[in-house]
Amino acid sequence: MTATRDIRLKYLYAPSGEANHPSEEVLSVYRDHGVIPKSSRSDNFNKTPENVERYLLVRPGDLVVNRMKAWQGSLGVSDYRGIVSGDYEVLRPAADSISGRYMHYALRSRHMVGEYRVRSTGIRPSQWRLYWDQMGDIRIPLPPLETQEQIAAYLDCETAQIDTLITEQQQLVGMLRDRRRAVVTFAFSEQKPNSRIDAACLDVVDCPHTTPDADENGSYEAVRTASVRDGRYRPGLGIPVSKNTWLERNRGGAPEMGDVLLTREAPAGEACMVPETPDVCLGQRMVLLKTNPERTFGEFLVWQIYADPVKEFFISTANGSTVSNLRLPVIRKTPIWLPSLTEQHRISARLDEQTARIDTLIAESERLIELSRERRAALITAAVTGQIDVQQES
Repeated sequence: MTATRDIRLKYLYAPSGEANHPSEEVLSVYRDHGVIPKSSRSDNFNKTPENVERYLLVRPGDLVVNRMKAWQGSLGVSDYRGIVSGDYEVLRPAADSISGRYMHYALRSRHMVGEYRVRSTGIRPSQWRLYWDQMGDIRIPLPPLETQEQIAAYLDCETAQIDTLITEQQQLVGMLRDRRRAVVTFAFSEQKPNSRIDAACLDVVDCPHTTPDADENGSYEAVRTASVRDGRYRPGLGIPVSKNTWLERNRGGAPEMGDVLLTREAPAGEACMVPETPDVCLGQRMVLLKTNPERTFGEFLVWQIYADPVKEFFISTANGSTVSNLRLPVIRKTPIWLPSLTEQHRISARLDEQTARIDTLIAESERLIELSRERRAALITAAVTGQIDVQQES
């Protein structure tokens, strides 16, 4: 392959502070998709504020970096004109020797993402930021413009096939999730609410509204919203904390087996049972439903939270200018159907059985998606670092 030189990013891009374009389309940055219109995705839970005059203008060819998530690969060269939050970095090309499409691939390669991770600053990953002063010193492999365009064309072709497979699997997962929701909703569709969440619980405990101090050697975990998805607890995605922090944050009531964890926002309304080894405390944006065992079976309550009537109630009562948020009084008064404990156990067991096969298919598809993403990332890295001779491959 033609000789490649390494050049610092600060010689290829320059920060752009162009703002005050409130009529432009709002864009967002995704790890998997790069820069796209925010309206094109349904999984962005951040609300756009009414006043966007401080949002930064993005022109086609600009590099947009999510400072908070650059270490995860959340950046890309834009094909769109629009605006992004001022928390992002908008970088305008400062050289004629770069292909925007090549840079899009190269800047998102594994090697570069590793560089972003090393240069990000902050106490813990959730607080890491990558600033241009550090990012600009990173060197990137830059072959001649003609070769850049050949690499980009090769990757466009090769990744399109992988992207098609990923899209098909994502669509399948979406259909399976819809099917799962329908099964859950049907179990409650003929029943009218006869109680409220607070009546089914001994207490509804709000989280301390502070970020817990992380302790990398701590054996306890502060549960975050990322820890709760689709009715399941996901260990290891919270913040490790010390025993003292665990005790302090559990003053309002410690999570116990049989209790339910509920997210207040980002996204709101996700729920799961407290894990079998409850060495956990509440992180921010979490609520603990301490169930009354004489009235409520925790798993039944989780199932019902995912049924359409409760979901629709949450949606209609959530507030927040940028992120949908469930207030504690709203959670307490959420209407639910509360039959006998025997009936709750029967319905829960039936839903466990009906959704088991669906969950298996979802897990298989998600695994295939992850493997496809890994293959895609490896291919991009190999092409932009010269491990693949794209002239020969073409």
